[in-house]
Amino acid sequence: MNKKLLGIIVLSLVFYYNPLVIKVSNAGWFSSPLEKCMDRVIKGTFEGDDALAAAAAHVCKGANKGTDKCMDKIIKGTFDGDESVAAGVAELCV
Repeated sequence: MNKKLLGIIVLSLVFYYNPLVIKVSNAGWFSSPLEKCMDRVIKGTFEGDDALAAAAAHVCKGANKGTDKCMDKIIKGTFDGDESVAAGVAELCV
């Protein structure tokens, strides 16, 4: 009984966090800092328009592990959570 329950839990977690199952899969746990930064800039500043990925890549060039936390702090503290300034914030944090 316990092995079946454990198997169900593990299987459900695999399907829940599997990016192949999720249709709108953005940068996740195992993504590079550049991917995370680009996804955030595209979603916030460029209103989700993936055609502007080159511009987001230019803004996020040089992103590292601390870029996402830096962006969180600046957006939360200075811009009252307004994600539409993500590109400008990314330039500050890269």
